[in-house]
Amino acid sequence: MSLSLQSVIAPLPATERNFTTHLSYDEATNSIAYPCGKSAFVRSFDDDSVVQFTGHTSANVTVVKFSPIKNSQYLCSGDSSGKVIVWGWSRDPETKLVDINIKSEFQVLAGPVTDISWDFEGKRLCIVGEGRDSFGAFLSWDSGNSLGELSGHSKRINACHFKQSRPMRCITVGDDSSVVFFQGPPFKFSSSDRTHHDQGKFIRDVQFSPNSGDFAVTVGSDRKICCFDGKTGEFIKYIEDPNEEITAGIFALSFVDETKFVTASADAVIRLYDINESKVLQKWSLPEKSVANQLVGVVTAKGGQIIALSLDGKLNIFKIGESDAIRTIKGHNKGITALAVNPLISGSYDGRVIEWSDDNSKIKQNDEHNNLVVSIDNSDATQIATVSWDDTLRVNATVKHNFASQPMVATSDDKNSVTAVITADDILYVVNSQSGEIVQEKQLADTATAVGLTGSLVAVGYEKSREIEVFKSSDLNESYKLTQPLQATPSCLSISPSGSYLAAGDVMGKIVLYELSTKSVKTSRWSFHTSQITSIEWRPTDEDDEDYVVTGSTDTNIIIYSVKRTMKTIKYLNAHKGGVTCVKWKDGETVVSAGTDACIKQWSVDFS
Repeated sequence: MSLSLQSVIAPLPATERNFTTHLSYDEATNSIAYPCGKSAFVRSFDDDSVVQFTGHTSANVTVVKFSPIKNSQYLCSGDSSGKVIVWGWSRDPETKLVDINIKSEFQVLAGPVTDISWDFEGKRLCIVGEGRDSFGAFLSWDSGNSLGELSGHSKRINACHFKQSRPMRCITVGDDSSVVFFQGPPFKFSSSDRTHHDQGKFIRDVQFSPNSGDFAVTVGSDRKICCFDGKTGEFIKYIEDPNEEITAGIFALSFVDETKFVTASADAVIRLYDINESKVLQKWSLPEKSVANQLVGVVTAKGGQIIALSLDGKLNIFKIGESDAIRTIKGHNKGITALAVNPLISGSYDGRVIEWSDDNSKIKQNDEHNNLVVSIDNSDATQIATVSWDDTLRVNATVKHNFASQPMVATSDDKNSVTAVITADDILYVVNSQSGEIVQEKQLADTATAVGLTGSLVAVGYEKSREIEVFKSSDLNESYKLTQPLQATPSCLSISPSGSYLAAGDVMGKIVLYELSTKSVKTSRWSFHTSQITSIEWRPTDEDDEDYVVTGSTDTNIIIYSVKRTMKTIKYLNAHKGGVTCVKWKDGETVVSAGTDACIKQWSVDFS
């Protein structure tokens, strides 16, 4: 009996307004590396396979960079606590399982790491960010030995880059409007430029041209593009096209070849420049110039492709010579809070709802909610009903009902298009998911923290008394309480499809199984989780054979319990970094889960 991972839908890169998200591309594996939450991700463009690195424990990952050594599959990632980890990965060609090895880790800064650069030999690292006494360091990745002093800045450093050839040079840019050059190794201050970018403006990104490194280009919020000599650090010229006005600050740049580079800016435009001619060769615009479409990251890929990151997390892929985006990758970059399967639909705590397709080419994204999505009803695949903390029930993004106060917990019965909602003023609503019509409502005597729903029954778990009350969904005045309360505050309730059993999970990780015909406890031995139960789902089967229940918890684990053999479990530990928020049965042999790491994972269950 086992759970095995079948597939992963990776999240999008994490973004922050007014800050650059540095992306990294590896040509050998045709993959992109980026941070999201407390994980670092490597996403392949060939088969959408995903590598997730969770070694940064409780800190948010801020930057991930590939080693320049081909086929080494080494990466370096930095986080918000100032720690840097060098790690490698390999995939078994038969089992497809990924093996991750940490090579070294160092506490480098006292604040967030903003950028990392490898030298062309794959031996040295430049690490920059925020700190108290220093804003960066030069290190040997294997030993951690210092390779010089990073000085010349008085504020946060936003970006750094090693020249990818000899003689070795490094360049850094920061919030103090300064461009600083270093020579080495050991690396020491060579020169700085504080005049060509506007004072008081932020310089956001910098890169040497590839191979010979004849040029170094910087961009910033002052909308200026400065070109420096790659060997001496002397200012050469501004790169300006009189026929092309830049209407917003520039966040990032990436070189295509030794004389051409692309920029990403807040006006939602990608521009391809030629250094020698100071001319825009081509530009691409996102359909709408909105805050969500501000471009905060860019990296070039093989085949003349350009990958641009917009503020809402979307990866927009363009190709030189083609006028429109050849692909747009949508998804979540915040923790997922609600999930439905057949068809697969997910909602996250920023209010985004995604309708997934089998080939991921027809993904629909809906950002109409502006707060956490509590429940999703997809009983009618053309009418997706969602309830959110923004006090609304929406069907296909259209408001069908406004609640008088915030919906705190909700659950839906996918077979009958009904949703049960408990609001902040302790009112239980039974709502028609498609029309938004209130079918039943009742003022509860106590604050409720969990609700469960099946065709004819609604169950409510109370915070103070820890009791479970079961109502008739067609008449909420008819109810009864189960004989034994939980030992901790209820957090999740699930009624079996036949209405025979009720599984009640609490904030301590214990699950009690009640038999509703006798109102008594069937078993209280389901206690293998160690923290709050977030999701319980009964396996779809004949009503006479209700046996298996899949559960998820904030302890990051997925456990399948059995009614007939109460001590028999199927476990998968550390299924989602930060905790599992939703588990659903896609069919009798497949489980779909989602978590605070913004991943959606599909699992195959072997009961033999």
